[in-house]
Amino acid sequence: MFRRTIAMLLVGMSVGVGVICVLRQPALSAPKDTEPDPTQSKPLDHTPDDEDLARLRSVEGKPKEQVIQVLGHPRKVERQADGTEAWDYDWSAGCRVWIRNDVCTGTYYDGGY
Repeated sequence: MFRRTIAMLLVGMSVGVGVICVLRQPALSAPKDTEPDPTQSKPLDHTPDDEDLARLRSVEGKPKEQVIQVLGHPRKVERQADGTEAWDYDWSAGCRVWIRNDVCTGTYYDGGY
């Protein structure tokens, strides 16, 4: 009986240690989108408001990964001869972001005017 109890405790401890090890493993983070993918573009489902325009302005000077995190993937990407990328977003009017050397150098929204 004593041996059986010890065996059950050892099994329980080893299972518990295994669970603890699993719980202590670092959580896997989602892969970062580092390149624009127009197939993942989603149109803005409302007329851009002040919050949207603030998000647009906030990406200036940020790496393109952060631009994708904040604005999502662009609808269209134009690559220019000087290495600049112009990203167009599917907003209710013209919305464009310029990327050069993997950093956002400017943004534009015309509001349909």
